[in-house]
Amino acid sequence: MHVPSDCFQGMSPEVKASQALKNLFTMVAVRVVLAQEEGYDNEGAGTELSKALANFLHENPLRDGNEWLRKMFSHEDTEMRLLALRLLEVRKAYADGEFDFESVQRVAVEELTKDNDQLMSDYVKRSMGA
Repeated sequence: MHVPSDCFQGMSPEVKASQALKNLFTMVAVRVVLAQEEGYDNEGAGTELSKALANFLHENPLRDGNEWLRKMFSHEDTEMRLLALRLLEVRKAYADGEFDFESVQRVAVEELTKDNDQLMSDYVKRSMGA
């Protein structure tokens, strides 16, 4: 199947999907680190680092993982820059060892098939006046 080269600003669908996955992996890293930091505090209030990360995320919504991390690396607080390094490590570790790429393909095809069947069924019912 030929996918026109101008579909995604000259990128293949696979490259476009990989960009979305990088953003997902960055968000996963943020959530993992937040959970780790919140787990260190028995009172449930979290550590100063988890509060700083949550505030940074609130003030800087994560839309592009790399840009978001660049902003964190530019932070005046050394702890935030060190946190950015930690997030790089966590997202790489997650992508290398935890994320199940084969499962994503299988689930995506299963969901797409189910959705296509439902959409076709709805269309047929509407077409027959049911």
